[in-house]
Formats: sequence, C-alpha cells, structure tokens
Amino acid sequence: MAEKNKEKKSIVVTVDMGGSQNKVIAQIYPDGYPQTVILDSEIADVSAASLRSISNEGKPESRVWVGIGDEYYVLGTLARHQFKGITQLKELKYELAVPKICGLIWLVKEKLNLGSNFSVYLNVLLPPGEVQDKDQLQLRLKETFKGFDTPAGKIKIKLVNFNAVSEGSGIYFHFKHSRSGIVPTSLFVMMGYRNASTFLVRDGVPGRGVTSDLGMSWLVNSFVSKVSGLNSDDFGVVEAMVASGKDCDPVVLERLSRKRKPAEIKADGEFMCSALVIARDEYWRAIARWLRSCAESDVRELVFCGGTADYIQPEIDAYCEKEGFKVSWHGNINVPTKITMGLGSRMADVYALHQYCVCELDKLIDYKERKDNEFVKQIKHQSSSVTSNSNQKGFLMMADNI
Repeated sequence: MAEKNKEKKSIVVTVDMGGSQNKVIAQIYPDGYPQTVILDSEIADVSAASLRSISNEGKPESRVWVGIGDEYYVLGTLARHQFKGITQLKELKYELAVPKICGLIWLVKEKLNLGSNFSVYLNVLLPPGEVQDKDQLQLRLKETFKGFDTPAGKIKIKLVNFNAVSEGSGIYFHFKHSRSGIVPTSLFVMMGYRNASTFLVRDGVPGRGVTSDLGMSWLVNSFVSKVSGLNSDDFGVVEAMVASGKDCDPVVLERLSRKRKPAEIKADGEFMCSALVIARDEYWRAIARWLRSCAESDVRELVFCGGTADYIQPEIDAYCEKEGFKVSWHGNINVPTKITMGLGSRMADVYALHQYCVCELDKLIDYKERKDNEFVKQIKHQSSSVTSNSNQKGFLMMADNI
C-alpha cells in the first residue's frame, strides 16, 4: 500500500545545469516543502559492464548513473573520481541535458522517498542560444521517461509539464514582481562558470538573449596558461582563485603549489599572484567590451546574477558608477539559507524560477491550502503583483523571447 501511494505522487523539479554544479530545487506537489539537490557537473559515458564496479553504499550523490537504451552514463563525483569524467564545457548543455536530468531526477526520487513511477512538472534553465532546442529536448525526455535504468532499478516518469527558459528568467520574474510589474529599460547579465549571457528588457518586454564564452572558465584557462603545473579541470584551482579575492592573495594561492620547500612554495604563490592579476585584468577588459556592445543607449540599469559576477563585483560596481548605470545584484532576491546549501547567490535564479512556477501552478489548480512556511510567504508576497488572468500556456511561455 505504501508503494502504491508513492506512485501517485507528483513533483515540481527546477533544474539549473551549471558548468561547475547542477543545482536543483524540488518538492512534492502540491503540499510538499522545497528541497535542494546538488550534483557536480562531471559526466562520462561507460559500458554496462563498468556499472558492476560501482558500490551501492554511500550517499546517493556519490553513485549516480543512468541507463538510457543501451547507453550508460555516470555523473558527479562518481564520474570524476572513478571514470575520469569531465565537465565537457565545450558541449552544448542541451546535448548532455537528457542523462543529466535523468540522473538528477533519480536523486530527487531518493531524497523525496518516491516510488518508481511518478509525475513531474519540469522546469529547466538553458543558455539563451539553446532555448530554441527546447521542443526537441522535450520530445527526447518524454521518450526517455518511458523507462530508464538507475541504481534503484528502472523508473518511469510522466512528464506532465515541461518548461525550458533562458538563464536569468527566474531573476527577471522576481525583479518584475518586486517592481510591481514596472521594469525600466534594463540589461540582465548572467555570469556562470561555463558562459555569460545577456538579454535586454525594454518597455517591460524581454528580448532574445545572446550568449558568450566569457564565463569563469575563460578566466581559469587564461590563468592556467600563465603558470605551470595546473589543470583547468581541477576545481581546486577555481576555489583558490576565488578565495584569493580581488587582490589575488599570494598566501592563498600557495595552496596550488606542488613544491615542498617553504621558500619555493612562497615563490610560487607570488608568481601565481602576478599571473592572476594579469589574467583577471584581461578578463575584466573583455567583459567590459562585451557589456558595452550589449548595452544599448537607453539602458538605465544592469541586473547581474551568477557566481562569476560576484567574483568580479568590485570591477562591475566601478564600471557601472563610471558609466552612470544603476546596478542590481541578483534581483535583490533573498534565498533562505536552507535552500542555498552553502552556494549563496548562485541559487538565486533557480530558486526564483521554482518559486514562480509553484505560485503559478497553485493559481491554475486554485490551490489555497499551502502551509505557511518561509518559502510560501515569499511566494504569496511576490505573487500578489502577478495578474490573475494568467493561464497555463501563458506562464509556460512567458520567457520564450528571452
């Protein structure tokens, strides 16, 4: 009887397939609480025979794999440590979306204690240049959801609803609601690990976005090319770069040295500091040129989001002050600590989109019994400015132009 009840569940899942980490918010719908699922972005294709070496012990995040037809994929830390999987940043997110989404939904299933047959309202953030592939992605997901293999056996999913929108859409929806629907001519700038994207909002209408390769990975590659012994696929390099701050603290960068003598380690730190200062300057100059090319003459405000934007916030603030732009950070979204999982503002976009979609679903089914928790309070507060005549198609397609 318990398994039968599990099979009747529906869930809302919102996915941000980041270049460094896949970020997901999910909840049983309509009366569940939102939970965060994080999975490292590495992926590797393997044979069915290779799956026999994977342990069934440990946290689900450490043993994620999926079988789609006769193709098998391992994801996250399992891919990185056991199969030399990489982030594959040069591949389109769309190309890797199906196995990643399947793996993430299996993680959600484990976290929410679901059965092997359930329904999902799925929301996915994609770079602006890849949103046009959403219809094909939906078809592939529908076919795959008829049955795919996981560590818990074969699972089947009914795709009730599929919503693929541009990165930054969650920020935009929140920003619009917080301004009572009035959005000045603004440029929304999303800066992640893999790429950076923008879209222009004029007269309250978002335009089609553009994507560049100027994500954090561009800076990492530039830095690594200026020193020896470092690997751009080593996420420890990124962590040290971020921890070293605006001044590129050489003491922090010493952790990247492979030397043994204190004097040589210190020398490495100082050399890396000099290299990172140059790489960071070159990166910012490239970003500034890109922003000037994207910001049309009537733009009054720049809205930034993403972890990479936080990293170069001092440069951004100085640029906006010099150019006379008002600047907004992450649409002023307050993400609860229990949702951030230590990722801070990197969760803002996916959190805001999930929040918006749950709110719209509630209105569609006239659901008024949601428990009054912190998450729901924010939904209710922000949804008060949303027009009451929206329909399902409208809420799903609002971001089509972005």
